[in-house]
Amino acid sequence: MTSHQTPRVIALFPWGDVIEEFLEPIGLELQDFVERMTGGWLFGYAAALSSVGHKPVIVCASERVTGIERHKHSGTGTPIWIAPARRSRQGHSSAAYSLRRWAATPLAAFREIITRSRCDVLLAQEYEYIRFDALAWLARSMNIPLYATFQGGDRTLSWIEAVARQLSLRACRGLIVASSAERDRLSKAYPRIALDIANIPNPLDTGEWRAMDRMEARASLGLPQDCFIVLNHGRIDIRRKGLDVLLKAWGSFAGDSASQLVIIGSGQDSDAFAKLVQESGFSNLRWLSSYTTDRPLIRRWLSAADAYVTTSRIEGMPVAPLEAMACGLPVIATDAQGLPDILADGEASGGLMVGQERPEEIAQALGKLKDDRALRAQLGAAARKRVTEKFSIEAVGTALDDFLTTARR
Repeated sequence: MTSHQTPRVIALFPWGDVIEEFLEPIGLELQDFVERMTGGWLFGYAAALSSVGHKPVIVCASERVTGIERHKHSGTGTPIWIAPARRSRQGHSSAAYSLRRWAATPLAAFREIITRSRCDVLLAQEYEYIRFDALAWLARSMNIPLYATFQGGDRTLSWIEAVARQLSLRACRGLIVASSAERDRLSKAYPRIALDIANIPNPLDTGEWRAMDRMEARASLGLPQDCFIVLNHGRIDIRRKGLDVLLKAWGSFAGDSASQLVIIGSGQDSDAFAKLVQESGFSNLRWLSSYTTDRPLIRRWLSAADAYVTTSRIEGMPVAPLEAMACGLPVIATDAQGLPDILADGEASGGLMVGQERPEEIAQALGKLKDDRALRAQLGAAARKRVTEKFSIEAVGTALDDFLTTARR
């Protein structure tokens, strides 16, 4: 931290009317959130801000509590404040739903938490979201600067939100948008608003995420040493993550036991995905259908793999491929927004870019990596270098420090 700046208390507000909207699809409880979850945007930002001397706090709402509660995150030591709230239910129209979401925001509890924590800055996970509008009003009434990040939410859901968003963005101090496609969209969607936008990626602990010996990793997981292993991990969301496309691509690519696709994760589409997996009939597809907070286990799987593939249709700045790159894996990625920014220089950044909805192109990229061990090693080294230089906790923390604490406007 530069000498003229003092530590700030920065409140991080994750997506969701209540935190259960995020936790339930992956089979976790509120206690898991406090005691077991690590990484991702939320805890990555907490670690990055702490690395430069700031004091992050996490503020969320839950339908499992009856009063304001304060906990301490076991992984980062970050205080987690939880306000009681109910999730909003879908209305007869999108406008009615937006109004219900606004009404569901526990503004009085948030105000009390912000006051008790002595927060200097508010940071919302998404801006195309009704919670952002509510926070914009609250921040203005409390004379506290509000910022927001882009993690994939790029649509207003009703005309009421469209009107409110114009006012909220004008009141917002700045946006953090690592996706060039989203920055272009913002300039077209809000041409009359002078948005202060910073290009800062999501952070990753590159000291923790590094490869162990591949032979050792495979032996510990019971995997054959001579198999070409491809990995994908994260939330099971078929549409956003393009998991149906991944299965089509694997069907075009794999025809023998010398290759294996491993998918790790759970989510709201687990039942539907289980049906797709069963219908595929692939004998060389392995799905570990549970969300794991065991980071050493994920690192072991990444260390055992030869390549990583992500076939998303919608992204913000995903952390999963960064974890793979940090473990020295070459990445095959679609051109969904955010991913081209991670692999900005293509192969020089450690990956092969493919088009969305193009399973044959993905299959060709898989074949290219399978047939060329030297290329895999070259891309894996480039991937590790790219993540270390651009996405480390320290690099992102320095950028956040400059953007969130420098007087603007």
